[in-house]
Amino acid sequence: MPRSPIFLIFAKQKRKNMNNFNPYIKHIDNDALKELCFRHGELRTFRKGEYLIREGDVYPYFGFIKTGVFKYVSVNKTENRLYNTGFAFPGEFVADYPACIYGMRSETNVQALTRSEIYLCPAKRLAAFSDQQPGIARTNAEQLFLQTYSRYLDLYRLTPEERYLQLLRRCPGILQSVPLKEIASYLMITPTHMSRIRRKQSFG
Repeated sequence: MPRSPIFLIFAKQKRKNMNNFNPYIKHIDNDALKELCFRHGELRTFRKGEYLIREGDVYPYFGFIKTGVFKYVSVNKTENRLYNTGFAFPGEFVADYPACIYGMRSETNVQALTRSEIYLCPAKRLAAFSDQQPGIARTNAEQLFLQTYSRYLDLYRLTPEERYLQLLRRCPGILQSVPLKEIASYLMITPTHMSRIRRKQSFG
């Protein structure tokens, strides 16, 4: 059954809102990488909670997300706690980029937050593309670095409340797509602290 124009407009706006979470996407050759995944990749389905990558894996694939949401998770072994370090949404790429490119063991976990479909493409295809298009590969790496560096600085220069408000400004649709406890983990605060911030904003 064809979807209504209103549904399609809403879906397009939602994707736009979510894509602002990873601003590097705006500055890379997205179409060329998508074409690489469509041409050489295989469409795979992941259940909610299923891992794409586990820490310690050698996983020579990267993916383009057709539907669903993935989270990047790191383990603090001293505290025995898990921290979300990022999310990937429809229309974005998902991988442990350094491990994927250089054949190293992954230092992070990548897990489906929802039922998801992704085009999985062999990393050797990405390596060959990077060799053929060094300018594009350099831009991609630089943009990923700048995004990661900015987040690193924000952990020191912004309060938890400021980081929360910044996240909502940049990605207003995230509260409808990601559970609050997962966002709290990303902001490196407890769910209780998150609730206090939200109450303050509601009554402030």
